[in-house]
Amino acid sequence: MDKKWLARLLITLLTGLSVVQADELFPEYIDTVNNTRLLRCSQAELKAFRLIHVGNAALYLDDCKKVSHIFSAGPKHLRFLYEKAIPAKAFKDASEEYLKINLGQQYADWQAEFDAFNSHYQDIKEGDYYDLVYDPKTGLKLQLNSKLLATLDDPAQSLAYLNIWFGKEPFSNDLKDTLLNIVD
Repeated sequence: MDKKWLARLLITLLTGLSVVQADELFPEYIDTVNNTRLLRCSQAELKAFRLIHVGNAALYLDDCKKVSHIFSAGPKHLRFLYEKAIPAKAFKDASEEYLKINLGQQYADWQAEFDAFNSHYQDIKEGDYYDLVYDPKTGLKLQLNSKLLATLDDPAQSLAYLNIWFGKEPFSNDLKDTLLNIVD
């Protein structure tokens, strides 16, 4: 048996198992502090460099029919569950890069606020999860394993931050398409 074939088979099996585990770890719904129930509308594999499986992500909304209007002012919750250790710098650098690409001059105008928010990312290990929780009244919250790390208070900046994953040039087109149920 060819070693490359065996390696591919092992990777396929491990990737399949991680998707099953993610199903168990993403609840069907999340209740917000404002007593709003957000439903899990979609979930997707999270890859680095379009190749390396690092975890899974899920998108929660109050109404899954609104998935195509991700930049509307309704509440939303993004959860990223990681199966690999990732340094804080990787989150900061990726956030900065995709905000610059997608927002242009708007990024320059809001850079200080985005930099302050991004400075709160921490190194993560296998099993950690980040939540980005958007509320139209309170802005965007960054949580690591349910612990609040940072808040971006301005609602316009908070929605704009979602361009990292849902902008015209997102971190991953596959992730965006799967979370937003975009079918070619």
